[in-house]
Amino acid sequence: MKLLICTSEYFPHGSGIANVVFNVVEQLKKQGVECTVCSPTGPDITLGNKQFIEKFGFLGLIYYWHQVSHFFKHTDYDVVWLQNPYFIYHNPFHRCLITMHSTYFGLSHHNVGNTRFLQVYYKIISAIEEFSLAQLSKKTVFTGVGQPVCEELEKMGIEKERITYVPNGVDVQSFNPALDKTILRKKIGVPNNNIILLSVGRLTPQKGTQTLIEVFSLLEKSLGNLTLCIAGKGELLDSAKILVKKNGLQKVIFLGYVDERDLPALYAGSDYYIINSIYEGGMPPLTLSEAMASGLPCIVSDIPNFSIVNDAGCGLIVNFGNIDHAAKEILEYLSREHQDHAKNARNYTIQFLDWEIISKEYLKIFERLIMQ
Repeated sequence: MKLLICTSEYFPHGSGIANVVFNVVEQLKKQGVECTVCSPTGPDITLGNKQFIEKFGFLGLIYYWHQVSHFFKHTDYDVVWLQNPYFIYHNPFHRCLITMHSTYFGLSHHNVGNTRFLQVYYKIISAIEEFSLAQLSKKTVFTGVGQPVCEELEKMGIEKERITYVPNGVDVQSFNPALDKTILRKKIGVPNNNIILLSVGRLTPQKGTQTLIEVFSLLEKSLGNLTLCIAGKGELLDSAKILVKKNGLQKVIFLGYVDERDLPALYAGSDYYIINSIYEGGMPPLTLSEAMASGLPCIVSDIPNFSIVNDAGCGLIVNFGNIDHAAKEILEYLSREHQDHAKNARNYTIQFLDWEIISKEYLKIFERLIMQ
């Protein structure tokens, strides 16, 4: 099978989409699939401009997909895999799978954005996104990395029978539990008797960063041996630091960007994972699956994307809408040991989320497309 992959980002340049596509591609290669990757950074075909995307956002994405539509007028690939494509004029591929990792429709629907301008921006981009998808052939099939994404596609007019849910996966060999957690504590300056509550991801409005800090301010008053480590950068990083200083918090550590190679040790050296997003595309998000594979009990907000925590029996689902109540629930949870939750988290990822398992789901879809 000759497979062309078109993606606006690819490992090691990028985040969620880059991570998913790279891991699936590596597994497909092991299964004998001939993969060609086209992205603004290659590695096989280079189109678009990475810096343009970083600076101008959606306009940079439009430019990349415009180049894709003009470059691939005649191809001899058996099937094409597209990641969140935005074809304004036409899709040049007749046999393709489109994977949506999130939608601007979802961001707009959930009123994500810390300013009125950003909310209006998402609404406008959502309309362009819907127009782009409407131009596609009715034979085009889709996968969503989360059930909410699949539902969003339906609301945008894509027939349910054309959509399949394929979850995000995780490298269970790289992300695994550690018996000795003292190495991380020594590296970042946390006492060995402290409980590390870890948060990983871009600091954006949808991640609920401000709410997390407000909840932790109550936790810190009750638990003197609790440390919150926040890994990631983003538009809210500076305001988050200001809020920590304003609340006089002493146990919050901003780690900034953490290289992919250092993430396994960061998860393994922590005690709990916390994520309180108000919107996510992935189900589970990549960071949650990485935390689970690392054997961390997880504290999550009550959105559908995190229902896996109940399914796996590996943590606590909290309504972060009430900060006082959320802090109380978390304190009660932290007051007990959760070795069963740690074990359940790890076992669930091995059984259901290993990239080898996820890649086989994609391969089945590619094979069906070829037979059409």
